[in-house]
Amino acid sequence: MTSKRTVVAVVVVVAAIGGVFAYRTLDGLAHLFHTNVASVVGSLVRGESGSKIQNNQVAAEQRINIALYGYGGAGHDGAYLSDSIMVISIQPHATGPPQVAEISIPRDWYVPMYNAAGKKVDEGKINQAYSDGVLDGDGGVQAGQEDAGGAMADAALSHLLGIPIDYFVGLDFTAFKQGVDAVGGIDIDVPVSFFDPQYPSCDADTCPYTEISFKAGEQHMSGATALEYARSRHGDNGQGTDFARSQRQQQILTAIKAKVLSIGGIGDLPSLLDALGGNVDTNMTLDDVEAIYNLVKGVNSTSIVHAGLDATNFLYECNVPTCAADYLYADDGSYATIDHFIQKVFAPPASLGEDPHVGIEDGSGTGNGASARWVGIFGDLGWSTQDLGRVPTTSGTAVIDQSGGTETAAAKWFAAYFGVPVTTVPPPSPGATGSTDGVIVVLGQDEESAFNHDPGYGS
Repeated sequence: MTSKRTVVAVVVVVAAIGGVFAYRTLDGLAHLFHTNVASVVGSLVRGESGSKIQNNQVAAEQRINIALYGYGGAGHDGAYLSDSIMVISIQPHATGPPQVAEISIPRDWYVPMYNAAGKKVDEGKINQAYSDGVLDGDGGVQAGQEDAGGAMADAALSHLLGIPIDYFVGLDFTAFKQGVDAVGGIDIDVPVSFFDPQYPSCDADTCPYTEISFKAGEQHMSGATALEYARSRHGDNGQGTDFARSQRQQQILTAIKAKVLSIGGIGDLPSLLDALGGNVDTNMTLDDVEAIYNLVKGVNSTSIVHAGLDATNFLYECNVPTCAADYLYADDGSYATIDHFIQKVFAPPASLGEDPHVGIEDGSGTGNGASARWVGIFGDLGWSTQDLGRVPTTSGTAVIDQSGGTETAAAKWFAAYFGVPVTTVPPPSPGATGSTDGVIVVLGQDEESAFNHDPGYGS
């Protein structure tokens, strides 16, 4: 049976067995994608063949980037300021499953704003880009029109990250809370207990603070509780950082996906679509969503790369009173270092499969913890590396392969990342002190120069 006939058969069977369920599902999809039931049925019959994702990007093994924006929505102060920003990146492969990365972007990153026409229109926190698009337009889409917020925010992100943003999904707090409740809540394993005395209780145009707290361990969360967990910014016990906040948001995304794709979650689909309804804005079509679903449905969640930009890697903080507000700036004002990281977020599966022993040495001479920083950066990309501490200062970064030929793919990847050749030496003698087999990365002054940020701020 052809794919098209299969889809038609499924639609007919669902309609015959559960007419109300089927119609509610179709109607919910129509509401979500701003179309009608007839168009939804047409998309289901047509299948993913109507999407350029399947026809162009997957066929060419072209990376697909989807930006997610979470904002308060109507009735909230700063209704369209994107409180949460994440890029879902998917790398298709002709053989084997695609690679998937979730890249968190901190809302307080102070950046130039570029519109879809490539013109710089403003500067400020990255979370205002979506709002600027909704309220002022982006140079290509008029203010107030659907997609205006996403068009502006996508352009700003693309300029900063060095990758095209193909699609976006904007989601307000109402959709988030009601969506989680519609699937019966989600299960989250809270890593540590924390208390936040300054959570903004935004049920009106003003946002008074309230106190919230979470205990460590497995717990079931309603939509309201999950939103608090995702948005908390002033928690103690290490949970007041953008890094911790990004990790919690990625946890929630994983939990929602697991619940929706479960047997019980499928039964909640009509309620979920009703909850999302008009509280979601996207430039994706139903055909696009089906193509993405078919592409990633078999991906093991444990293989997903969880990365983010924050003060532990490529950004640094400037707080009141030094700056007018609490901002994050890029160490590298040209953004080239960040672009390179984002573009290299997917290491070849063959190199990761070697399970290499990689040591990072700090030969920068700065004393700024370069090796520890890069252990964290490479850890986000799925590498297990060891901080070997400071060594004598060297001008250039070097990659040394002393694995005896067992980790050559990994050595080549690290060399390509830093743009240097691989130096191959024999493995150390068994029992030799101060040495290890595997791959050694010696960070030089050249690499660390990108992290000596301008103390004038805002460069």
